[in-house]
Amino acid sequence: MLKRTLWLMLAVGCCGAVVTTQAQQFIYKWTDAQGMVKYSELAPPTGVKYEMVRKSSAAAGTEAALSSQQAKEQEELAREEAKQKEQAEQAKKETEDARAKNCEVARKNLQVLQGEAQVVKTDAQGKKVVLDAEQRAEELKKAQKDQDYFCNP
Repeated sequence: MLKRTLWLMLAVGCCGAVVTTQAQQFIYKWTDAQGMVKYSELAPPTGVKYEMVRKSSAAAGTEAALSSQQAKEQEELAREEAKQKEQAEQAKKETEDARAKNCEVARKNLQVLQGEAQVVKTDAQGKKVVLDAEQRAEELKKAQKDQDYFCNP
């Protein structure tokens, strides 16, 4: 009894393998509602007349070529994404470096304006002008704003 069951299971398994192999060699062909001929490994929608067409070895070669082309496209896409990511990181680094430099300048300006020494500024015509108390207070406010902006992101 056990031998018979094992032989039966073996026969069913072999038939299943043959049917699966045979099924992979065929594709469905049907015409859709717009009159376009469609080919698919999946069955068409219910109620649509179809015919089973044997796959040729050329079709398998075409699939391999498409797969190779898709792989190349994926590689190119990955390279492009990596390049964009690298550019974004570079831009971010440049922004951070500029911010750090501006922070240092703002701190130095604030130190000078808070000190006791006279502060001299160059005007639009290139002349050196000594700041009075009111101008110094105004520049001090600007320097504090700059420090807050550049040093506290």
